[in-house]
Amino acid sequence: MNHLLPPRRRRAVLGAFVGASSAALFLVAGAQAHGHAADSHPGKHGHQHGPRILYVSTKGASGQADKSCRTAAYSSVQSAVNDAASGAMIVVCGGTYSEDVVISTPLTLMGHSGATIQGVKTTTFTCDQLGPTGPGHAPCLAAITIRSSHVTVAGFTVKGAIGEGILATGSLQRGSIRDVTIEHNRVAGNDTGGIPPSPTSPYPQCAASGQVPGDCGEGIHLMGVYHSEVVSNFVSHNSGGVLLTDEFGPTHDNLIEKNVVTKNLFDCGVTAPGHNPNALDKDGKRQPNVAGVYGNVIRANVITGNGTQGEGAGVLFANASAGTGSYDNLVQGNFISGNELSGVTMHAHTIAPGAFEDLSGNRVIGNTIGRNNVGSPHVPGDPLDGSVTDPETTGVLVFSASVPVTVTIAHNKIAGDHFGIWLGVAGQVRATLNDNRFRNVNVAANTAS
Repeated sequence: MNHLLPPRRRRAVLGAFVGASSAALFLVAGAQAHGHAADSHPGKHGHQHGPRILYVSTKGASGQADKSCRTAAYSSVQSAVNDAASGAMIVVCGGTYSEDVVISTPLTLMGHSGATIQGVKTTTFTCDQLGPTGPGHAPCLAAITIRSSHVTVAGFTVKGAIGEGILATGSLQRGSIRDVTIEHNRVAGNDTGGIPPSPTSPYPQCAASGQVPGDCGEGIHLMGVYHSEVVSNFVSHNSGGVLLTDEFGPTHDNLIEKNVVTKNLFDCGVTAPGHNPNALDKDGKRQPNVAGVYGNVIRANVITGNGTQGEGAGVLFANASAGTGSYDNLVQGNFISGNELSGVTMHAHTIAPGAFEDLSGNRVIGNTIGRNNVGSPHVPGDPLDGSVTDPETTGVLVFSASVPVTVTIAHNKIAGDHFGIWLGVAGQVRATLNDNRFRNVNVAANTAS
C-alpha cells in the first residue's frame, strides 16, 4: 500500500534558538511554505502584515508591545490562542502554565526555553466524546486539545492532565481533522483520572467500555486524524504512550516516528485499535471514508517497558467489536523491548458468527525486538480469548479467534524470547514470514491450534 504521508514540515532545532523572536519567525516561514494562512490580524495590539506572532509569558501583561518574551502581552496560553487568527504563531516563553489549552484555529504553538503546560482539574471547554453511554460532550481535560486542522504543537513539557497530555480530535459534526504536527515535546505524567479503568472519572476516556480499556487517552492521542505527524517526542509515565483511534472518523496515513515511548505502565507503547463499528459494511467490506485505523506508519521509535503494571504491548493493533478495522499499517525499524505483552501484538477478538472485523494487511518489517510479553503482577503473559493463552515471552504475536487475518512479518531481529513469533488460532492467521533472524529464541515460529 502507498502510505500518502504529508510533506515533511521544515524542522526547527529546538535547542538552537538565539531568542524567541528568531524561533517564531523561522517556524512561521515553515508554516507559510506548507499552506498555512498568512492572515493579517489587527487583534487588540494593532494591525500587522503577514502571520501574527503572539508572545506568552508568566510575566506578560495586556497592553505591552508583544514583540518578545520580555514584552509579552499574554500571561496565559489560552488567552493568546483565543486572540490568534488563522495561521498565527504563538511563542510560549519559559515557565509553568497551569491550564488546559484548547486550540480551535489553525496555528503554531511553540514552547520556548522550558515552557510547561500543567494540566488542571476543571475547564470551561467541552469536547465531543464517545463514552460508555454513546455520543455526547464532556470537559476537555487533556492538557492540550487540538480541534482544528493545520496545527503544530512543539517544544513543550506537558504533564499532570486528567486526560491525555496532547489530544488531536475530530468531532461528531465535522469528522476527522488533518495536517497536525506534534513534535519535540516531553509528555509525561498525564492520565491522572485514575489507574485505569476508573469509571468514576469525569473524563469518558478513563472508563472502560466493553473490550476498550479505560486508558484516559494515553500520552498523545490522535482521535479521528489523518495525514499528520507525531515525531521526536518523549512519552513516559502516562497510562499508555501514543494512541490512534477512529471514533469521529478514519485515522489514517499518519506518521509516528523517532519518539521515545517508555515506562507508560498501564497500557501499550503505541496503540492503534479500531473502535468505530462502521469501519466495515454489513458484508465486511472496508469503508475507509467512514472509519478505520489504516495506512499509519510507526517507524524508528524506541518503545520499552510499557504496560508492566497493567496490560500493554509495545505496539498493538486490535479491534474492539464487530465492524471495526485496524488494517494496512506498517511497523518498521523500531526498537521494542521489555513490554508487558508481545513486542508487536495483533488481537482480532472473538465476535459473533457471521460478523466481521479487519486486522489484515498489517506489516512488521525490519524491527529489532527484544524480550517482551514479560507479564505484570496482574496479567501473566497474554490471556487472549477463551482457553488459548500465551504465557511465554514473545517477540511478535498475531491472534484471531474467529476471522481470517493476513499479515507480513519480515526482516526483523528477534532476541531473548521463548517464542520469536506466535500465530493462532485454528488456522485463522496467514502470515508471510521472510528473513527474520532469531537469537536466544527457543521456538522461532509457533502456530497455536
